[in-house]
Amino acid sequence: MTTSLVRQVLPRPRPRAATDDVHGTTAPGFASVRHFFERACREAGPPGSRGAALAVVRDGEPVVDLWHGTADPVTGTPWSGDTLMPLLTGSHGILATAVLLLADMGALELDAPVADHWPEFAVRGKGAVTLRDVLTFTARLPGMAAGLDQRDVENPRMMAALLELHSLEEDPRAGGVLHGPWTAGWIVAEVVRRVDGRDLDLFFLEEIAGPLGLDVHFGLVPDQLPQAARISYDEGFRARYRALDGGAGDGRAGDGEAELFERVWNNPSPFPADAGVWSESRRRYAIVPSLGAYASARGLARLQGVLAADAVRAPGEEPLLLSRRTLDQARSFWAEGLDPLLGGVSAYGEGGLQLLDEGLHPAVRSGAFGHQGPGGVAYQAWPQAGAGAALIRSRLTAGPGARVLDEVAGAVAQALRTG
Repeated sequence: MTTSLVRQVLPRPRPRAATDDVHGTTAPGFASVRHFFERACREAGPPGSRGAALAVVRDGEPVVDLWHGTADPVTGTPWSGDTLMPLLTGSHGILATAVLLLADMGALELDAPVADHWPEFAVRGKGAVTLRDVLTFTARLPGMAAGLDQRDVENPRMMAALLELHSLEEDPRAGGVLHGPWTAGWIVAEVVRRVDGRDLDLFFLEEIAGPLGLDVHFGLVPDQLPQAARISYDEGFRARYRALDGGAGDGRAGDGEAELFERVWNNPSPFPADAGVWSESRRRYAIVPSLGAYASARGLARLQGVLAADAVRAPGEEPLLLSRRTLDQARSFWAEGLDPLLGGVSAYGEGGLQLLDEGLHPAVRSGAFGHQGPGGVAYQAWPQAGAGAALIRSRLTAGPGARVLDEVAGAVAQALRTG
């Protein structure tokens, strides 16, 4: 199958002695990264319930490729370098990359109305909504009014039909909801289908994952199920979503805020009380555009490394994926704010890429972009260092995964200083 051919070109780890059950390789100068990863794995939950992987690609070469623990506690399947993790809300950066490629091909423009490609979308006041609005969560369509269940979200064409009948959100806070979990993906998937003729999963495979040899996919096929990780939550993870699964949470929200929260984050919940929903074969096969990207850590890191390299190419130089002009526009500041429902500040470039601060390592992270997913999933492109990094883990925790990548950035900075 095509997916098997894709996997054949992925870099394979050279096994070495495990340290604290951590497997994989590190290049010279990156041995300290193993210690950061070990510590993060220990903090992620009880042994047997957790699994994780960390990968870093620099100048096109893997310099860190580590994994640990259990991919599926139910079957006892250990994590491997090929384990695929559902990125959930971390899928947004992958979704944005697909749209940016279509823009680079000249098939669409980010500042053109969605209705130019999807005329039925224009009804009920949505005629001026652009793809840029959708990708940067500023379209005032953060959630759905119609009641949905977990089966509904697995049908992107039905969701697109429902969105045709949807009005812009009237709640004044809606324009600042910078983490809407569902709607952006359904809109983008329908635009991709209308513009290109292929569904999102096939477009991404044939235009991005296949040519670049990336183990990154929208939805899975049967031969990939043995590589899929089973997610679980630690005790503090779902508590972050204070109105999750109904009610006004801690009581501090007014009725209006609780209702908006329900429409955005509980219709249905992307993190249902039964995490096993995400491990059902039906869900793994489905195309859930905003939450259903699956990737190995090395596949994610390699994609970010490609974007990092393309972001600093000389204008006009042949890119690996996206032109310098498209990436310059995509990374230009567009929106920033404190999310009124979840808290936390987010910033997005014009193309929907999440912009990251420099932290303690500006030589590495100046101009960085990527995405911070749920429960510790994170991936980042570091153009100044020519590097991409990714952390994925199956047990979602309240702690941010970006902390590990901050420490990895320090190792990359040291490697830059020493040559």
